[in-house]
Amino acid sequence: MSFTLIEAHAPVRLYRSKLFVPGSRPSLFEKAAAGPADVVCLDLEDAVAPSDKDAARANIVSALNEVDWR
Repeated sequence: MSFTLIEAHAPVRLYRSKLFVPGSRPSLFEKAAAGPADVVCLDLEDAVAPSDKDAARANIVSALNEVDWR
């Protein structure tokens, strides 16, 4: 078995902090995007009640299209 090493051309970026935001709380999306976290995760799992999952999905789709995530 042989392997070919491929060098990445993109610079390596360290992620020092992650911020998890419930998808059911769209009022927090702008604040999260403007904050100092290296990564923002819009959560659809544990942080969202089962009855709010559909609305959370719609909130996240809107946020991905409308919020300036830089």
